[in-house]
Amino acid sequence: MDKVTSTAINSIRAELNLLDKEMVSVDDRLLKPSQCYRIELDPVHVLFNTNCPDDLRAKVQSILSKYIPGVEDRT
Repeated sequence: MDKVTSTAINSIRAELNLLDKEMVSVDDRLLKPSQCYRIELDPVHVLFNTNCPDDLRAKVQSILSKYIPGVEDRT
């Protein structure tokens, strides 16, 4: 598995921080997106809560795939 560069990690974190400003509805409660998942970048691993909205999962996957080739196979 390729090592994720520090530049990619910084870019991913910046985009996830921006995403965190868009609240999501989970079980009729508004939460920060980061409350719906845990992420490790070295090695790449994302764990989503079972009630995490599908569109949030897609946004996180999209951010990761922008900077890490083949990330869909690793998460």
